[in-house]
Amino acid sequence: MSESAQAVDWQARYAAGTTPWERAEPNPAFLSWRASAVLTPGRILVPGAGRSREPLLLAEAGFTVTVVDAAPDAVAAQQAALAGFEACVEQADLLGWDAPLPFDAIYDQTCLCALPPAVWPAYVARLALWLRPGGVLAVLFMQTGQGGGPPFHCDLAQMRHLFAADGWAWPDSLQATIGHPNGLFEQPVALRRR
Repeated sequence: MSESAQAVDWQARYAAGTTPWERAEPNPAFLSWRASAVLTPGRILVPGAGRSREPLLLAEAGFTVTVVDAAPDAVAAQQAALAGFEACVEQADLLGWDAPLPFDAIYDQTCLCALPPAVWPAYVARLALWLRPGGVLAVLFMQTGQGGGPPFHCDLAQMRHLFAADGWAWPDSLQATIGHPNGLFEQPVALRRR
């Protein structure tokens, strides 16, 4: 991401092996969304995917996967994992990146909470551009209960304001929060773009 959008030097963290956000296994919310058909095969974007396993699992399940990340190490890891699949991996600043066509779904596992809150409105506007009407945004809102970051606390009242009802349909009830290996919690939410 551009300097104004990026909270930390992600490439430096990969190079130093300082990556406490990475999970050894796929996120339980991701597995639930796949099993319940919230995420069904189609064109899917995984912004800021890092070195996570979820893009490969999506490709293996028949999704056409696009990964966009700013860190060269993350991009190289995803390119190696997705070799041989119908997938696209790009190194880019998400706030300046344009999708050639709208996606059927977006899986945001850590991207929003890694961005400074000042750029959240611009990022949410990009999500709306990238996702087709009726498409699913499967997002994990990090619950830190603290100031500062990353990860930044995604207060649910603030998230409802950012992902307002005129552009996004919220589920009637929310899934239970999921513990993260770093001791924090994530609130999974599957939103539909209006």
